[in-house]
Amino acid sequence: MNILEKLLETDIEKISKREGKKVEMKRLTTLLGEPFVVECRQLNSEQFEHISEISKTNADIRENVVLECCTIEKKKINCKELLDKFQVVTGRDVLHKLFLIGEISALYDSVTKLSGYNNDTVAEIKN
Repeated sequence: MNILEKLLETDIEKISKREGKKVEMKRLTTLLGEPFVVECRQLNSEQFEHISEISKTNADIRENVVLECCTIEKKKINCKELLDKFQVVTGRDVLHKLFLIGEISALYDSVTKLSGYNNDTVAEIKN
């Protein structure tokens, strides 16, 4: 059986399943006295296209990726509870009130690695 035949026999759900990863934010864990976990998920093509359309700078891209792909206890960072808690109107404002810039960058890196943006995504075949 060749690779194309194997691909065609494989369940589409298995191929398109979005992976996730839980990351602990150490500073917030220390501050709150219990693990502060953020779940990051892969960026899909629709999300990528939307983020590309609404982002003007690299910083915008990073923040929009985190807002789109990261959750706290299954709630998006721009949920009403967090907006109210921090007395802000946008998810970007929540990001800046809740996380340090390096923490935002680390979350972005987690999402991009899950989405295939890393050095070991493909392997070169030498003849």
